[in-house]
Amino acid sequence: MQSAINTAVYMEVGLKTDFTAEELENLKNFISVVTRCGSWTLQYKKQLGRIRSGLDDLSSLNNTAWAGILSHAAQAGFPQNSTFLGCKGSRSTTRGYTCGLWILFHTMLTSCYNTAPGSVSALRAIHGYIDSYFTCAHCRSHFLSMAERMKLLEIGDDQTAILAFWEAHNQVNHRLSTETHDPYFPKVQFPPRSLCKRCSDTTGQFNTDYVFSFLMRHYRKVLTPFGKSRFHASYY
Repeated sequence: MQSAINTAVYMEVGLKTDFTAEELENLKNFISVVTRCGSWTLQYKKQLGRIRSGLDDLSSLNNTAWAGILSHAAQAGFPQNSTFLGCKGSRSTTRGYTCGLWILFHTMLTSCYNTAPGSVSALRAIHGYIDSYFTCAHCRSHFLSMAERMKLLEIGDDQTAILAFWEAHNQVNHRLSTETHDPYFPKVQFPPRSLCKRCSDTTGQFNTDYVFSFLMRHYRKVLTPFGKSRFHASYY
C-alpha cells in the first residue's frame, strides 16, 4: 500500500502545476484520511504526518511548494520509489499501481469503520482523490459516473460505505473482464467462493452480511502494526 501512496503523491499529484481550491481541499482530505486510516508503522505515520502538516495552513498550492513538502517528508525517510511486489503483473503494463490503489482504498474504508474520521469520510476522500488526481482519464470518468449512479456521496453510515465501494469494485471488474488484461490475474467477482464460501451461493448471489464480515477480516491482513504483510493480492 505504501507504494500506491508514494506513486500517488509523486507521480499523480506531482503532475499538477497549479492547484485549484477544490484540488487543494481534496488533497488535504485524502492525506489526512490516509494518515489516520491504516495500520502504518509509527515511522511511516510520522512521514505522512509531515506531508499533512505541510498542507494544513495552505490556502493555495503550486508544484514548487508541493515538491518542497515532499522533500521535507523525504528527509524523515518517506520513500521516493515504488515496488509493487504483491501486485506485480505478468507484464509491465498490467496490475501494479491500480492493484495497489484498490487495496489501499479498501483498507482505508475498513480501517476507519466506526473509528474517526470514519468510513464515510474515507469514501469521500477517495472520491475526491480520483476526481482531482487520477491520471487515467477514462478510468476516472467511469468511476465518477458510477459514483453518481450509485449515489456514493449521499451515503451516511460506515457499513454502507464499505459495502458500496466493494460493489463498485465488482462492477469495475465485471466491465474489465471482457477486455484484455493480465491472463494470469483474471478480473473476477470478489470474494470468490475459494476465499469465502458463505459470501455467495453457487449461482453467484452474494450475502452482504457475510461479505461485510469477510471484508473487515480480509483487509486487516494487509499490514500489521509491525509492518509485516499477511495479505495475498492475487485478485486485484
